[in-house]
Amino acid sequence: AALEGLLDKGTACAFQRAEGSGWGYARTGTLDGAFALLLALSRLLGTSFTTGALVSSGLWAICCRRLQTLSGATDLSPTGLRAALHLVLVTTTHCADCSARAALLSGGDLPAALVASIKEEALARLGKWPGSHGGGPDAVNAVVALVSRVLFLPLEASGQIGEGHAAEAPGSDMVRLQGSLLSLAVVSNLVKATAVLERWALEPVVNLLSRLIMLPGARSAVQFVEAGGPSKQLVSKMLDPTNRPGLIVDALILLSMLARISRDYYPHLLRADLFPPTLKLLRTSREASVRARVCNLVGNLCRYSDFFFQALLDSGILQEVVACAADEDATTRKFACFALGNAAFHSAALYPALIPAIPPLVACLSEPLDKTRSNAAGALGNLVRNSPLLAPRLAAAGAVSALIKAADPSGGVDGSTKVALYSLGTVAAYTECKEVVNAAGFLPTLRSLADSQDRTTAKYATRVMDRFHATQPPPAQ
Repeated sequence: AALEGLLDKGTACAFQRAEGSGWGYARTGTLDGAFALLLALSRLLGTSFTTGALVSSGLWAICCRRLQTLSGATDLSPTGLRAALHLVLVTTTHCADCSARAALLSGGDLPAALVASIKEEALARLGKWPGSHGGGPDAVNAVVALVSRVLFLPLEASGQIGEGHAAEAPGSDMVRLQGSLLSLAVVSNLVKATAVLERWALEPVVNLLSRLIMLPGARSAVQFVEAGGPSKQLVSKMLDPTNRPGLIVDALILLSMLARISRDYYPHLLRADLFPPTLKLLRTSREASVRARVCNLVGNLCRYSDFFFQALLDSGILQEVVACAADEDATTRKFACFALGNAAFHSAALYPALIPAIPPLVACLSEPLDKTRSNAAGALGNLVRNSPLLAPRLAAAGAVSALIKAADPSGGVDGSTKVALYSLGTVAAYTECKEVVNAAGFLPTLRSLADSQDRTTAKYATRVMDRFHATQPPPAQ
């Protein structure tokens, strides 16, 4: 009852009148004391208070209502706002899992109040508030960072990074929360806020954006682009090599997902001038996760067309991606093979520059990771997909022999076996490669595979034999 009294605006106004204000700015808001006390209790008593008494007593519901009905700068000072956001953060963190966190935020209709606190006009008021009264740039950074941390918590384990979110049940708290965030244009507000943020506050924002852009429907991507997210200024700020690796990785995931979602975003990414900062990262970063994510970004920039091919060549980044195919880190090699495969897929424009990639791609066919072997096998096939230019070099480098070995089911069958078989069908159309296939005595195995009960294996084996026996190579694909 005492705490409920503190949250009553009439009581709080009496405190404020007694205290007075300084130069037109209230030293404290009418609700500052209540939220400060609740925050202290949550830190002192932990989950027994936040997930117990706070919620069961109805105080949490009252707090949510107060945050939704704040009146200007009188209810909460900057210090009080930070205390309130910290209380929301602690309480949300103490929830058992992401679903419970989504239920807590959605049930209290908090997303609207949280997003309102990071809108341009709210941050402008906060920035003008004297630093001696808890406002100014430090308060702006703190509020945006706190809101980002809160909203990230329900999304923390939703889906796999780089692969998009798993579908949630219609009508679930998670779906309601996601819908609220989209309708409230949280992405747009976060992007606009980045212009005034310091690095420490930028990190949780980019972390959240890298998750929001994975939400189903790609509406977050639309908001990101329309708000000016893929700008040279923001990209250089996010990819500054002196940033913490976590910030850089999240930024690369964000940009990579944007490239992956639609080719319509390619022009925006080109204008963002991605390659100078990403080239510097590949040349200087000691963090394997950073190098891996740069390669993944390059692969997605080549996903739909050859739009970036000339820029890849002119910038020098393609050469660095080729080197990453022999990187000491397994994940970097996997994504480098992915990028090189896509760089060879749409046209033969980059074939001369990809000649140095042949030896490391051949080596990656022996990787323990299935996905790396698949990416390498696909890339080798793509190197002759659009032109016979590199067929002699593939044969001389042992690529055809390596593909035969990778496609041989006697060593076990997995995803890479089928990809190698398909690529073998691509290279088998050329004389130099036919000679290797014939000398290896692989034709009887191919005939057996053509009768396989696995329809894909049978189809690919038949394709190899058709190409092998054809008198003319197929037209460029």
